[in-house]
Amino acid sequence: MKQPSTFEDLQALGTEKIHERTHISRDKVELVLTKSFGEIGRVQFMGFMSILEREYGIDLNEIKEEYTKFYQDHVATLPPKQSVILQSSSNSKPKWILIGAVLIAMLMIAGYIAQSKMSNEPHEEVMKLTVPPMVLKDSMIDTNVTDTNETNVTVTAVSSEKNTTKSSIPEPTISGKELVIHPIYKVWYGMIDMASGKRIQKITADPIRIDTTKNWLIFLGHGRLEVESTSGKIEFKQTDPIRFICENGVLKELSKDEFIERNGGQDW
Repeated sequence: MKQPSTFEDLQALGTEKIHERTHISRDKVELVLTKSFGEIGRVQFMGFMSILEREYGIDLNEIKEEYTKFYQDHVATLPPKQSVILQSSSNSKPKWILIGAVLIAMLMIAGYIAQSKMSNEPHEEVMKLTVPPMVLKDSMIDTNVTDTNETNVTVTAVSSEKNTTKSSIPEPTISGKELVIHPIYKVWYGMIDMASGKRIQKITADPIRIDTTKNWLIFLGHGRLEVESTSGKIEFKQTDPIRFICENGVLKELSKDEFIERNGGQDW
């Protein structure tokens, strides 16, 4: 993927890659990328912007101004954010609170710089999900054509297991003419029409409807989502970017290498 030059490029880069380079916590990176301004304090947000500008060499003044306008419009309604370091009494002067907040931000930035000097290589951390991730397979497809020429496609989903056991677990199924992806959090996504090569990309928290009459490559900035059809839903809980192919009415998860191979050697 090319070097990011805009905020949209950072959103496409994804939470995990930005975390590995900047060491900003994943949850904070996600709040920044989804512009969840109401969940981040002003000093902390501006500190994150400075780190991103320095690491990627891009100008994020437009995002800073957008945050400032949001803060000015909602400052009266934003809940107070308690600090575990600074506890001010009822008769403390506001200026001491401001000074303390600035010092905390400076300590955070200094800690980040020290950590960056200690290690030039980003480290991999083990991600543990609360439930096994669900993958879609195309080995079991049941197609029924009705009198109204509507095609019902049944896709069988199985849980990926670390160890194989002798017990048999019923496999949940979803079926329907149209597949719908429901993001649990706001997400950047891109879709490529495999026939025409036309690309669609957007940031949304709304349902993403897949036209199963066409074949698509689908790239999402994170995998916290549900795939729905008329027979039910299957939930994914991946924090990393997730890739799918929708081919002949079947939605299947792809690895990064598989996606690049299908996309003519490009990650996006």
